[in-house]
Amino acid sequence: MKRLKPRIAGIPEERTDFGLLVREAQEEETAIEDKTFRGFAFEGEDFSRAAFKRCVFESCRFSDCNLKKAEFMDVIFRTCDFSGSMLEGGYLSRCEFYSCKNIGGNLYHAFLQDILFSGCNFGYANCNRSKWKNISIADSSFSNADFGECVLKNMELSNAELIRANFSQTPLKGIDFTASEITGILASARELCGAVVSSAQAAELAKLLGVIVV
Repeated sequence: MKRLKPRIAGIPEERTDFGLLVREAQEEETAIEDKTFRGFAFEGEDFSRAAFKRCVFESCRFSDCNLKKAEFMDVIFRTCDFSGSMLEGGYLSRCEFYSCKNIGGNLYHAFLQDILFSGCNFGYANCNRSKWKNISIADSSFSNADFGECVLKNMELSNAELIRANFSQTPLKGIDFTASEITGILASARELCGAVVSSAQAAELAKLLGVIVV
């Protein structure tokens, strides 16, 4: 799988007025471009429909914030926390997440393309009806996350934790789960058709499907 990386040249200008920049961009319906943001913490703020291009976020926290229909293109996130925040209908393209959290976050109906999750925790996230294309998940947890009615295309998993993840009505054909933990996932035989699993995982999935392995 060839995943496109963020197109960021050099080190973007660091700004300390994140809130003001977002408000101005929302009013003018423009994107925030070529900026670095460090150490910001927001709770319950409305950043819906904000757009960011070629930006870097480091050690920022967005707790229970509204990022509905926000856009992130060519963006890098390092040690950021979006737990409880709403990214419903969001658009993410050529982004990388390093050691980030979004526990219980809302990615419902979001579109993600050319994305890397490395060392992240997105447990209990609502990813229902979202579309994922060219995605790499490494050393990250999506346990108890909901992936109902999703489109997953070109997904590369390496030590991904998907314990009790729900894949109801989501085709898993072509996805290689052999290097990941999928104990207790919710998926039917129809959804699992064409998925790549290890012999041990196959035995576990057989129990899920009502097959007795002796």
